[in-house]
Amino acid sequence: MNSVATLTLRDIALLAGVSRSAVSMWRNRPVVRGEHHPFPAPIAVIDGVEQFGRDEVVRWLGRTRRGLNPDQPLDAPTLSVPDSVSLEDLVTLLCLQTMSGQELTDTTAAEREHLAVELDPEDLFLLREVRTLDVPEEVLNFIDDLTEASFGPAEALTRLEQGRAGRANGVRDLTDEAVELLRAAVHTCRLHVDPEGAPLMITGGTARFALSLAGDLGRLIVRRDGSHDRATLRRAKIRDLDVVSDASAPRVRVVSLLGRELDAAVDALDELVLDLAKDDVGVAIGPASVLCDRLTGVQERKRAQTLRSNALAVAVRLPRGLWREAHRQALGLWICVGDRSASRPFVSDLAAFFDNELSNSDLAADVAACLMGDGRRSYRYLRPHDLSRILSGSAIVPRGVRPPRWGTASATAQLDRIQAAAAVTAGSAPAFDVLVVAAPGAVLLRQRSLAELKDAGSLKMCRGKRIDARHSSDNGTVPVLSADGATAGIALDPFDADRLYATARRTEPGDVVFLEKPRPRALVDPHGGALVGAPSRILRLASNAGIGPHTLAAIINQLPDGPGEWQTWNIPTLDASAAEQLEATLIAAAGYQSALDQRLAAIRTLVSALIDGVTAGTVAVIPPTVTPEGR
Repeated sequence: MNSVATLTLRDIALLAGVSRSAVSMWRNRPVVRGEHHPFPAPIAVIDGVEQFGRDEVVRWLGRTRRGLNPDQPLDAPTLSVPDSVSLEDLVTLLCLQTMSGQELTDTTAAEREHLAVELDPEDLFLLREVRTLDVPEEVLNFIDDLTEASFGPAEALTRLEQGRAGRANGVRDLTDEAVELLRAAVHTCRLHVDPEGAPLMITGGTARFALSLAGDLGRLIVRRDGSHDRATLRRAKIRDLDVVSDASAPRVRVVSLLGRELDAAVDALDELVLDLAKDDVGVAIGPASVLCDRLTGVQERKRAQTLRSNALAVAVRLPRGLWREAHRQALGLWICVGDRSASRPFVSDLAAFFDNELSNSDLAADVAACLMGDGRRSYRYLRPHDLSRILSGSAIVPRGVRPPRWGTASATAQLDRIQAAAAVTAGSAPAFDVLVVAAPGAVLLRQRSLAELKDAGSLKMCRGKRIDARHSSDNGTVPVLSADGATAGIALDPFDADRLYATARRTEPGDVVFLEKPRPRALVDPHGGALVGAPSRILRLASNAGIGPHTLAAIINQLPDGPGEWQTWNIPTLDASAAEQLEATLIAAAGYQSALDQRLAAIRTLVSALIDGVTAGTVAVIPPTVTPEGR
């Protein structure tokens, strides 16, 4: 092991409270506020990852005053994990230190084993791991430093799992946003089963997933019959959670289908429903392809058999980006109730809502009303779907499904239009600026055609679909995109989109919608889930394309008329850091343009509504110097 405490570039970013790309920029720009402060040189390279001296990095951050974390010297020891030590060994030592309350530095292996015997005499979670653990003193020092710099054992565990040792495992769990959403749903289910809180049983997923989900939700059922359960118990002891080995019904059973093959996931769903007791509630989290979309063949018949039990109460498609292992894959959520007889599950596509429309508490309220069978409630997210249509081949959660929107009362329609438009135009116009510096320039301008990217697997082209504008709905939530705006304003009801255009390809976040003729045009769909009206098509970039979607769209929009077929279009190949910075700037530019477009649209609406309202006598314009009271 390396006796010098080290940090990787990722560790430095965490320590400074900035992005990884910001650290790379610091490294390439040694001049700080007019003074020369070269970035520390790496002292080692382990498995292709550069290691930097921790103390030297802390001194450099102090001199340059870079970063957003004022506690860098205190946090640095928690990030410099000794090399070649597994996460489970560190968690074992943290559990021993937390439960015993004794510092581990200078303890012998015999003394640590004696502590483990006192804490775990039945060898349920700790004793055998401590007996076989052989670590140098620097690892013991690290655990003591970690505990000293953390706000309690739970945060120390979080630092371990999110740090270098956790990343080395290669396990990528749900994001914090996904865990909070799932916790809100599970907590609602627990209160529905028992106002005092039903016990929670979690199957599948990692120990970190189980403990993050359980949190302070009450009793957690852990079977204690394998290494996974022992790892879960150690984490539960660190977090001081109430753990039992068994609990009678009613319970809340949570099943994670993440990472499972399709057949195994469908079978696990069936087992979840079959094992539900009368008052149990089951929650399943997994790929939307299993829980929400259409299936075919044997898998469709198996899932249909599961659904015929009428146990499904709620099915929700979650926004993309909630699973770190596959951030482009959409997830789904099922909530099932034992001994349920209703034949209309409630469904929703949360990806059809903007971020400012999503609220975990409101979703939990919808779930609670659905579990109680409250037919009088006006749901914010959920919408009933006939089980008979699902069993006949329809998707469980059609893309874009959300409750109908209520129209505005006709008596105040003009006034509401004017006030809504004026609220946009009254604000100050946004500003947009770009900071640039001179660069040495490239010796060789590297370019590749789109055909080359496609052949290399870095680009995929998907065709659009001819959409009948008569199928558009005023309450539609599935937009139809086209690069030239020909389908602007056309949106389909998600049930109609699923029924009428079942084979149409949907966009994914970051897809480039482009048009080849009469002139090249392109736009980026940041949300996904839309249909694309032919002749527009989709370009989907892989992570190794060397260019971002907004950059590609901007290049296409600058092509002259008649540049040939799309496969022949050439685009530059950029370095990773340059491509990332350019893409971020173009995203900001697109946001700026969108804000200006909204203001232009609002002023057009305002003018039209004023003319219509004054002509109809329903609106009177008051001069700015005259108040309604006449003063």
